[in-house]
Amino acid sequence: MAPPPPLSVPLCTLPPGSGPPRFLCYCEEEANGAKGPGGFSLYVTDAAELWSTCFTPDSLAALKTRFGLNAAEDLTPQFRAAFKQQAVTFTLQEVGASLTLSGGPSSLEFELSKVPGTEAAVRLQALTLGLAERVCSLERQLAAVEEIAASPRKSPRRVGPQQFLPDSQRGCPGPGVRRRCPGESLINPGYKSKKPAGGVDFDDL
Repeated sequence: MAPPPPLSVPLCTLPPGSGPPRFLCYCEEEANGAKGPGGFSLYVTDAAELWSTCFTPDSLAALKTRFGLNAAEDLTPQFRAAFKQQAVTFTLQEVGASLTLSGGPSSLEFELSKVPGTEAAVRLQALTLGLAERVCSLERQLAAVEEIAASPRKSPRRVGPQQFLPDSQRGCPGPGVRRRCPGESLINPGYKSKKPAGGVDFDDL
């Protein structure tokens, strides 16, 4: 069974626009092997049939030249950009199909052949499982973001102007100031007057 395509595989639905999609276009790059660099494959499917074109390492170098890339540059971003711009046109023919990329300085046309039923079923199964894994991963990320957004945040304690006023203006004694007890002498703190305070007797005047 073919391995599922990686989650970062470029893909787009066709035809472009707001109408219902009829085809899914995607590409994948084969991993480098012991014999050297891998190839590159371009696929289009309607979920029942599959069309593809494959590039060997030698023909891949010629394809990169058509994109204006050198041999060391990655081809995948070029297709990702074209898919994002919806600059892709797919046309079914009597034998096979054609795919046109029109997002660059010049249009590139690819001839695709129909994949035999057995091989197509295997690849479509791998594609379905890969897309399902991709959707589940995105849903987990979205749920984590929503959970963080919904969690209550501790608001910082408001600092009022009273906290920056001197103790004397806030109506409370400052540090080191002892409260005066009732009846305590103002002249001799700590000494309580034994006689109750009396007023002025105006009869003596």
